[in-house]
Amino acid sequence: MTFEEALKLVEEKASVYWGTYRVENLVNDLQETYAPKIKMPQKIMLVFMEMKFNYQVDFEFFWKLMGDCVATDYLRENYKEEEIMTAWLHPELVEVKE
Repeated sequence: MTFEEALKLVEEKASVYWGTYRVENLVNDLQETYAPKIKMPQKIMLVFMEMKFNYQVDFEFFWKLMGDCVATDYLRENYKEEEIMTAWLHPELVEVKE
């Protein structure tokens, strides 16, 4: 669903009877499409966040510095580069998976 489709849907369906449940579903659909959660094992996430926040390096330096690291190998094998960049830019989207 695009943002235009969502706005059209809200305009068509919006009323006092539409209810917050449907609006929440709409927002959740948009989140899944445009900002999905990125699930990582806790150990990998901790290394990732350590580099981002404690060392405050940029993404390219992170990639070079972590070239032979197990965490980076895991990231490269399990995620698209766009997902990793999204996690770097929006760490609030990163979620621990079991």
